[in-house]
Amino acid sequence: MGSLQSVFLHLHAVVPLSPERKLAKRGDGRSPKLLKPYDLALQLKQLCASGNLDGAIERLQSVPRDAQNIAVWNTMLSLCMSEKKFQLAYTLFTDMKRRGFSPENTTFATMFKGLSQISNWSNFPKQLAHAHALYEYYLKHIESVKFHEPDNVQELSPIPLSQYISILGSAGELQKIFDVYFAMDQEGPGAPNRFVFTAMLRAIANHQERLGDMSIRDNAASDAKLVWLQIEKTMQKQPDFELDSRLLTTSIRALSRGRPNDQNLALDIVGEHLGLTRPGDPGPSRLSKHLSSWSLDVALQACMAMQKYRLCVHFMRQVMDKIDYKKDNTHSIVEMMHIHKLIRAHAALAMLASPNESSEAIEVLEWCLKNHAIYHIPQLRPDTLAYHLVLSTCHRNSDWEGALKTFQLMTGIRADVFHDSEGKAPLVVQQRPAGRNLSPDIKTMSFIVRIALSTKDDTKCLQAVWLAEYVDIEKMLQDETAEPYHRATLAQALGTVIDRLMDDPRTEHRRAWFSSLKAQAQAVAHSLKNTFKSDSSKLPLGDMAMLAQEDEAVAFDLAARSSKPRK
Repeated sequence: MGSLQSVFLHLHAVVPLSPERKLAKRGDGRSPKLLKPYDLALQLKQLCASGNLDGAIERLQSVPRDAQNIAVWNTMLSLCMSEKKFQLAYTLFTDMKRRGFSPENTTFATMFKGLSQISNWSNFPKQLAHAHALYEYYLKHIESVKFHEPDNVQELSPIPLSQYISILGSAGELQKIFDVYFAMDQEGPGAPNRFVFTAMLRAIANHQERLGDMSIRDNAASDAKLVWLQIEKTMQKQPDFELDSRLLTTSIRALSRGRPNDQNLALDIVGEHLGLTRPGDPGPSRLSKHLSSWSLDVALQACMAMQKYRLCVHFMRQVMDKIDYKKDNTHSIVEMMHIHKLIRAHAALAMLASPNESSEAIEVLEWCLKNHAIYHIPQLRPDTLAYHLVLSTCHRNSDWEGALKTFQLMTGIRADVFHDSEGKAPLVVQQRPAGRNLSPDIKTMSFIVRIALSTKDDTKCLQAVWLAEYVDIEKMLQDETAEPYHRATLAQALGTVIDRLMDDPRTEHRRAWFSSLKAQAQAVAHSLKNTFKSDSSKLPLGDMAMLAQEDEAVAFDLAARSSKPRK
């Protein structure tokens, strides 16, 4: 009896459920619920989120086939790519096909997007071969869709090709990009769209940045011109084809690095589609819908790359005149990076002996401060770099009054009270909201002292020393962590200024301090004497001869355009 009972208990013992049966078993005793692909995909994501990628793959390969579908496999491929497991993803892609799941458009997009994370393809030759193989599989897939489902617009979408083109661009295979383009249908759902054109132009622009040979860069810009002409043809064939700011900016970037004809085309695009017209051309009354912070920056950068500084100023002034900050959607268009480029353009023109550039640069600062105060736009608050760029412009124009005004706008220090007491009265600092006053640094004071020295006026030099004493110039000179160039230029300029002022009756009561400061400045200048051995061709704005030649060409081009008769 005991043995029969033990047999009965053994036959009715609870057998542990497999993972699949645990997931499928219902709590109400009814028939088990089958595992759905959607639930499986969630399990795979949870396993990967916990760091168990291998467990997720094992789970996918062990479940019944009816719990799998192509979407689940796409999820697994995406998870592998997010972990940069490129070889593993390609192995799973092969396993997926072996199990009878045919890849679809989303599958190829997932694979190409994952591989596009690779930047240095010289270290991944096998993965590049896999990318090319995927492209061949994609072509076969498209042929199959055309035969069986010619109206399946989603499967015929060229989105995967835009990502493959990005890969080719990173790998430097520019010619193959055009092979892919000309192999595409030129009409229908598989025709090149704005994503394909954007990828092509971005690849060309990035290729230009890696090249040192100017002739090769010119050829790349010609390729960009060819792509833009194809875009215009597409716009004629497809009235519903829409440009976007990303496509426009990549076009401008690529064309602005080419020959004059390519650059003119870039400026034509800026005028027609961004609404920033050249002098003499009629412009729109409102800002273009394509004008954004990014597209504006690219347009200004194109002007700076072409060394068309007057045009950069003209474009930026158009925006500043037309922008309406009462509308919230305009607050993000102008940022400090645009202001920096505008002031750099004024500084470049000042280097070419253009007068009044410092005054215009100061007006830019005041425009920013005014709109920041009224509309509370953080990105319009001038930073230290903006003030230093204006001081650089004042230096090139030998504008002492402008330098003092810039210094006061930056620090809140009332430098004008110097004249009331010839420097004997203490300085006055304006009370402003927190963060509004910026502390002057060694670069600030280097500009101030050098600008005063450039005027050859003893009163202005004395005022500069007065300001320097207030900001503790001795401590600044001893700061070995400061930028060596500006520390050296400040020390040298201070020594020269003090030599000028030693015999001035107004300094008689401070001669001992002047002598001490001069000795300190000379010691610093001597220790940093090698800092002055710089080549003008390495300066950010280039040498004077090149700038003069470019500015003459810009002026001639603008004059020629403005004198054309209107139809």
